[in-house]
Amino acid sequence: MFCTEKVFKAFIVTLVVLVFLLPNLLFSLEQEESKKKEDSQTDKLFKMSLEELMKVKVTTASRTPERIGEIPASVVLITREDIEIFGYRTLAEILENIPGLYAIDDYGEYGANFGVRGFWSGVVNDNMIILVNHVHQINDIFSNYPLNNIAVPIEAIDRIEVIRGPMSVVYGNGAFYGVINIITDDNFYGPTSILEGAVGSENTKKLFLRKAGSEGDFDYVLNASLYDTDGFDYGLSEMVTDPSILPLLGVPVDSRTGGRLENNEKYFNFSGNFKGFFVKLSYNDTKKECYFNLPSYSYGTYIRNNTTHISFGYRKKLSDILTAEGKLTYSKSRDSVKYNVLFDDFYGIQNFDTSGIEVELNTFISPSSALDITTGVYYRAVLDVTDMYDLPSFGLSFYENTNIFLAENDDIVTRAVFTQITYSPIDSLRLVAGVRLEQTPKYELESTRTIGTEPTVKVSGIYDEEKIEIIPRLAAIFYLNDDNIFKFLFGKAINRPSFFQNTHNSLDPNRDNLEPESIQTLELNYISNLSSVFTLNASVFRNTLNKLITRIVEFDEQTNEYESWSFNAGKMVTNGIELTLNAEPVLNFRMEFSGTYQRTEDKRDGYKDIEVAYSPKFLGYVKASYRWDTFTVALTGNYVGAMETFWDEAKENPDSSFGGRIGEKVDGYLLLGANVRIEDLFVDGLYLNIRCSNLLNEEIRYPTYTNNPWADRGTIGIGRTFLVSLGYKF
Repeated sequence: MFCTEKVFKAFIVTLVVLVFLLPNLLFSLEQEESKKKEDSQTDKLFKMSLEELMKVKVTTASRTPERIGEIPASVVLITREDIEIFGYRTLAEILENIPGLYAIDDYGEYGANFGVRGFWSGVVNDNMIILVNHVHQINDIFSNYPLNNIAVPIEAIDRIEVIRGPMSVVYGNGAFYGVINIITDDNFYGPTSILEGAVGSENTKKLFLRKAGSEGDFDYVLNASLYDTDGFDYGLSEMVTDPSILPLLGVPVDSRTGGRLENNEKYFNFSGNFKGFFVKLSYNDTKKECYFNLPSYSYGTYIRNNTTHISFGYRKKLSDILTAEGKLTYSKSRDSVKYNVLFDDFYGIQNFDTSGIEVELNTFISPSSALDITTGVYYRAVLDVTDMYDLPSFGLSFYENTNIFLAENDDIVTRAVFTQITYSPIDSLRLVAGVRLEQTPKYELESTRTIGTEPTVKVSGIYDEEKIEIIPRLAAIFYLNDDNIFKFLFGKAINRPSFFQNTHNSLDPNRDNLEPESIQTLELNYISNLSSVFTLNASVFRNTLNKLITRIVEFDEQTNEYESWSFNAGKMVTNGIELTLNAEPVLNFRMEFSGTYQRTEDKRDGYKDIEVAYSPKFLGYVKASYRWDTFTVALTGNYVGAMETFWDEAKENPDSSFGGRIGEKVDGYLLLGANVRIEDLFVDGLYLNIRCSNLLNEEIRYPTYTNNPWADRGTIGIGRTFLVSLGYKF
């Protein structure tokens, strides 16, 4: 491979050397450019002094505007300017360039998803909460955040606030590794309207419209987009050790992914504000082709998603010390899967339907400049949730005409109260303490199965893990001086079992109910302004994960059916270090380097000597850009280290022993991208953007997962692609 772990180790060493040497090496350049910089009007968040940077406010961490330097967490801020300069094609491409995140794509029904700080659960994006304009985007079947349900066009994004670390005190269940808030209605940039069209490789086409404005006290932003692409075109024989098995799976040896990974997205959102009242609406319609368990046949397997969110609220400053906010959100989602595998006329469908409401009441109290108190009451009710599947073509009753749903008049309820207190006893010290009490009352699940003329089989079960979870958080932020900040962070978060996970246990009287997963994090974060052109952000962290949920699928020879269930498997520990360096050594030339070393260990008996799957030890990121007048050229790069595949303890080996990998270890890879952008082309407001992803056409392989165990060499990632965009701001 072009890139090895030795290359990455050299990259990390270079980073460390730069920490100590670059300020002196750049001193003379800084002196020469200082006068020019005083006259520059270019927007550069990272160019600010640390004192100025720490005053930039984000709203995600505590639900109210808060300076970055005061937030008890590690923060990554991605602005619209960043998105335009680097020319990211999709939301997924933005996320894979955020330090600590790495993509895994097994061609499954929910698309690319992300591991975080050395851990991937196997469930798509279930370890970080994703919000759009502060509205939850959760899928209530799997309690996760699949990106094809959140098809926000990158042109609509004003900024992305990434708050890393356990955030369950403020956000509750699911905030294992933090919160990602995608903001599309920020007025910081003014009421800019945009019309853009784009074409590119893989027959990609995109059309986007943004309209933003104000009418008196009413501010509004509307975003709408259409996106269509044919997807990758690779031979399946490149993904299997023995291509002769492909005909046994229903496809010829020369079968390719072309025409079977198409993706079509329609997205709309609207935000309006009037004298403290606000409304946020969004609608997502995505049809995505995929591979699930077996290679797609003929026209391909696909999933169709329709998701609607409607949120109303009011925020009011009641006095000099008290602000209150209330919000009601209604959401409805439907996923429809049509399977196309094995042979002509294969029939198989699956539908997931959910609807729910969410109520939040929060107060923000500031009795003095040294004390802030945030309190909140939270209620979420999943009103309707159904998993229906019918796959008679498999010839197994396990797959036929089955409905799993909530019992009549039952809801899945989450209720919580929380308090977070911030106190500054002296100017150089900020203390944070918070606690959340959260509970899910018991609920009843039911299942029906009807096969031919046989009587309908009905089964019911109770999920009754009603324990009130106590979730703590502590932090101390020490300001050594204006140029050095230390954050000492401790937090806990939980991840409750999803409806899907519970159905396989609660409906079986021989299985135990699942308990919530938990994570406990200790982190030391250091931010330093090493010079006026050079800053450092470093973190040392330890994550301890307990009661992790693992799913098992086995064939019962006595009943001639498959059985599926989950259990709380055990404990993992990750230790890691992250370094991020920002610099502007020459006027209008920006650089950012980031490196992560992490090591995850499985603490279960019998697994301590087995390397953890889907957990790269090394991650690296680089960004560089140069702006000259209205012309910008930029480079992005991210390195992901080697990864092992799932360890299946039931796998039988040739020597009659059991236990082994379901696929080959994949090598690390370096993914480079380049972007050229020209503003005010011919007329004011007209722009041209040309983005090349995987510039070196590096071969990328994602490790095999249980969704597609046939691809034992790993699924292949994006090759060299181009996207050309032409737009107009008005």
